[in-house]
Amino acid sequence: MIEGEWRPTEKPLFTVRVCINKRMNTDRLPSCAGRGSRGLADLLERMILEERIPASITRGPCMNNCMHGPNLKVQGADFFSLEDQITDENIARIMDSVRAEAVRRRAAAAEAATAPTAAEPAP
Repeated sequence: MIEGEWRPTEKPLFTVRVCINKRMNTDRLPSCAGRGSRGLADLLERMILEERIPASITRGPCMNNCMHGPNLKVQGADFFSLEDQITDENIARIMDSVRAEAVRRRAAAAEAATAPTAAEPAP
């Protein structure tokens, strides 16, 4: 989690859901939290805040893909299964997806704001 005082720059337009499920490991199977997803969620949250991207991180339960985690989903965009590889390259791919979704959402919001409503007569 982010320490200290902070404020998002604008209302989040979408979320990035990160699985932070941790197994009790009685069955000796992997889990996303056991593969570093909690630290990944913290890192992505810091990067999103630093870049002032209108997105939020949601830490959530299992995404039913434990064998290939850590797993995360950019709302409206990509699903990532990192195969136990939290690398700079994978972080860059995730952030590229987050940035692209922010651009897409902002463009859609701007288009919706300028479109005539049904109550307005066409010129």
